[in-house]
Order: sequence, then structure tokens, then C-alpha cells
Amino acid sequence: MVKLLNPNSDRILWSGETVSEKKSSIQPRLMIFTFILFLLIGGCLFYVWSRIEVIETGYKISHELAKGKKLAENNKKLKLEIAMLKSYNRIEKIAVEELKMIKANPHQVIIIR
Repeated sequence: MVKLLNPNSDRILWSGETVSEKKSSIQPRLMIFTFILFLLIGGCLFYVWSRIEVIETGYKISHELAKGKKLAENNKKLKLEIAMLKSYNRIEKIAVEELKMIKANPHQVIIIR
């Protein structure tokens, strides 16, 4: 027990608690409140961070899908170009006009198997 003096009078007031007991009962509550506050703030920050990551990943996925479509279109164009270059009519035209070749007679053709 501690004697507390009232500054306005000469009386001595008696309290059932000591000054150190009052401080010690407030301190754990404050620590618990601070800890819970930090957990709440940390949880909110983690939630916001995870949402931002989801949005960024969505943008990356859509960018890669657009890139894939462009590559597929380019692939189709290249396959069409290969088919045109392999065309029998084109090869025959180049052989006759540029290389001055003539068609072989059927008895000149030898089939190898």
C-alpha cells in the first residue's frame, strides 16, 4: 500500500494498489493491443500485396496469350509460304525458264526403288 498525498489538502489518502502495480497492469494490455494492431496491419498489407500480384500475373498472362496468337498466325503464314514454294507448277516453271530444262520422254525416265 502506498500513501498518496492530495496536493490540495493535508490529508493522506490510502490506496489498495501500489503505483508499480498500476503501471504493470496497463503495460501488458498495451503490449497486447500493439501486437494485435501490428497483426491487423500486417494482414491488410499482405492482402493488398497478394491482390496486386494477382493483377500483375493476369496482365502477364494476357500479354503472353496475345504473343502466342501472333506466333500462331506467323506460323500459318510460314506454312502457306512453304506450300507455295513446294508447288509443282512453280518448280516446273523455274526449271524450264531459268535452268533451260526440258521434259524427259517416258523411255528416258528410270524409276529407282
